[in-house]
Amino acid sequence: MIGEVPRRTPSGPLATQLRVIGALIMRELLTRFGRSRTGYFWLLAEPMMLAISISSLHVLSGHDLPNGLPTFWFYAMGYTPFVMFRSIVNRGANVIDANMSLLYHRNITLLDLSIARNMMEAVVCSTIILLFMTVAALFFDEWPHRPALFFLGLIESALLAHGFAMLLASLEVFYEPVERFVHPITYMLMPISATFYMLSSLPYEAREAMLWNPIVHVHEMNRWAMFGDRIVPYYDISYVWLWIIGLNLLGMAGLRAARPRLTMME
Repeated sequence: MIGEVPRRTPSGPLATQLRVIGALIMRELLTRFGRSRTGYFWLLAEPMMLAISISSLHVLSGHDLPNGLPTFWFYAMGYTPFVMFRSIVNRGANVIDANMSLLYHRNITLLDLSIARNMMEAVVCSTIILLFMTVAALFFDEWPHRPALFFLGLIESALLAHGFAMLLASLEVFYEPVERFVHPITYMLMPISATFYMLSSLPYEAREAMLWNPIVHVHEMNRWAMFGDRIVPYYDISYVWLWIIGLNLLGMAGLRAARPRLTMME
């Protein structure tokens, strides 16, 4: 009929929430970097510069790695995944305070806000890692041994960080000073997460203690997936997934418990 106003096709709750998360990701990008192309370039360049700087320092130190491991790529592919973990935790822990005004919209939940922000960080850092892998393969003949396993490790790292970030974000609602400890915690995790060294180089007792940390398993798996039998890996995928499930369940429960408190504060 001429002049009839088209109506939006009804959709289920899942489709609605997916649209909400997509809109929140776009808002996050615009809020953080505006409409400038330079801002989006810096989104990729900042963590890449950090990884290149750290890797270059280790190359200049002159300490060769065993079994012909390439020094620059060894440290670059170890540090960049930790940058992703740290970025998700640091920014995800502040997601509630930074988006309080959006909670007046009925369809937006704390979980939506957390997923949108943390997904953006994960995609950005994964893109940088993909660029590193491409350059290593095409120009230095360092092809990944098991690329699918490597990206499984990235997914695990992102999910660990997502659960941890949700838990910290909910704790900040009940105890505001938690915010001051987030950045120190992520920096303290770096030396005990096998970011710059292999577990095979440690004594047995130290190695067993380090394996309590699930991030260590992810880094060991990533290194083997990248460099193959040139290293001796120590990791347990099932152990990592137990941590992922536990942290995410605790994080979601924390967000659910925090929402009524925010309603009273409003």
